[in-house]
Amino acid sequence: MDTPAWIGPTIAISLVVIAASFLVMGAVALALGHGLWRISREARAKLAALTADAKSATARLKGELDGYADLATETRLKLKRGVDTVEGRLQDLDALVEVLQEEAEETALDVAALVRTVRRSGGLLGAARQAMRRRRGRD
Repeated sequence: MDTPAWIGPTIAISLVVIAASFLVMGAVALALGHGLWRISREARAKLAALTADAKSATARLKGELDGYADLATETRLKLKRGVDTVEGRLQDLDALVEVLQEEAEETALDVAALVRTVRRSGGLLGAARQAMRRRRGRD
């Protein structure tokens, strides 16, 4: 059996089509790979810029937080000193109130004793007044 003459060229054409298809698939894969590489390079550049911005923002934020921490420490110390000062003044005021209370009690006792003396001597004074009126009436 002889092979027909058209089989050889058909096989050759088929192999050329198959080879061309593989070349096209390779070219498409290469184009896709190059596009992905370019996109990934752009993404890396954007990510690097974002990372730099994030580091800068983090450094600024850290500086601000350190400043607030220092301010809070200073404020806490001032507040503690203020509380200590107020506490000392309240103790002084308490001592003053105690002294004033003792003075007021002593003064109240003195006033009560004076009132009692005046009431007791009121009769004597009244008698002395009457005696003086009588004497004036005689003169």
